[in-house]
Amino acid sequence: MKKMNIKPLLIMLVMALICIPGKSQNADVKEKISKINKEMAQAMIAGDSEKALSYYTDDAISMPNNSKMIEGKEAIRKSNQEMMSSGMKVKSFDVNTIYTEPCGNRIIEVGKFKISFTGPEMPEAMEEEGKYLTVWEQQSDGSLKIKLETWNSNTNPMADPNAVSQKE
Repeated sequence: MKKMNIKPLLIMLVMALICIPGKSQNADVKEKISKINKEMAQAMIAGDSEKALSYYTDDAISMPNNSKMIEGKEAIRKSNQEMMSSGMKVKSFDVNTIYTEPCGNRIIEVGKFKISFTGPEMPEAMEEEGKYLTVWEQQSDGSLKIKLETWNSNTNPMADPNAVSQKE
């Protein structure tokens, strides 16, 4: 008789039990995250990267679209400064939280975004739409900070421009 390894099943069961949210709690969490996202978007439009960075843990990980992983708040700060010094400017940024799932002291957020920005040698603002996943971590004071984030565009930069769009 073949011995079955039940360790993975036990881990999945424990995670499922930990991550069962209450409906009202989940609505409150979604509202809190949506508010933070609006504040971060306003900070990005204003060019206030320090305000936006205040919502990150010191050991946060950012996995941007078409770029290498960035580990730690200081590395994220450096990346933001490089982007701003290149002349990129966010003109508008709309974030729509679709789904949140509390899991212990972390919250998983899934959403969509639409951003408009200008940069060097760009006569008109460029618009981009996409989706993102953020893992928030609740701090000892009750605040939420970003532990992990990743996002990508709905448009494949290598795709045939005449092909059918993947946008929703």
